[in-house]
Amino acid sequence: MIALALMLGTLPLKAGVPGKTADTPRSYELAVIGIGGQNRTWGGYGGGALQASLPVLKKLDILTGIQGLSPGVMTGLLQVQPAFPLKKGELFADITGYYGGFYRYGVTEWLTAVGAGWRAAHFSAQLGISVRWILDAASPSKVVEPIDPVFRIAYSVKESGSPWNITGGVANYSRYQVERAMQPIFFLEGYYSVTQNLSVTGELNIKPAGMFHLVASWYGFTAGIGLKYSFAL
Repeated sequence: MIALALMLGTLPLKAGVPGKTADTPRSYELAVIGIGGQNRTWGGYGGGALQASLPVLKKLDILTGIQGLSPGVMTGLLQVQPAFPLKKGELFADITGYYGGFYRYGVTEWLTAVGAGWRAAHFSAQLGISVRWILDAASPSKVVEPIDPVFRIAYSVKESGSPWNITGGVANYSRYQVERAMQPIFFLEGYYSVTQNLSVTGELNIKPAGMFHLVASWYGFTAGIGLKYSFAL
């Protein structure tokens, strides 16, 4: 049961978005996302997420969100991301606290991740570390997972603030899942602005199987589509 929780562990990091720097006008963002997918553990599944992005200061963003999936999984996060402008692009730090409940299996987990990265008009890269604590209802003991790296490299077709954009890359985590450093996830995400305040968003994550994915068969995929409303106070 604990091994299963380790395999299904999630980490909702909001990675550095290419083109979105400290000089980009900040706005409050509320998003609702429908999620579906299939993998070799759960089979087909569905769910949804609610998220809010709060620009507390010009160079400090806070993200909070909650997600529920049909296999009896509930996750929540609180993330703080300060930025430090450079002559070209910016550096940013990332501090995330996370809770995950795998109620079907009687397993809960807590995770803390700390990282840093650099982002510019079209490119971003992020590297950090994470520590996870796993509690099993069937056992009085807890499992503390060794420190594990997290990474993300992304490239965007257009700069942030454009009416539409598509971003692709590789990471060992996506919005609500994390893998070991040697098991990367390939992702494609984008948005289209319907109005000045309303956007349609989409995301696809593909997770092949095997160490470094040298095994040709695949483990699973996750897809999401949502609406994001942005506004200023």
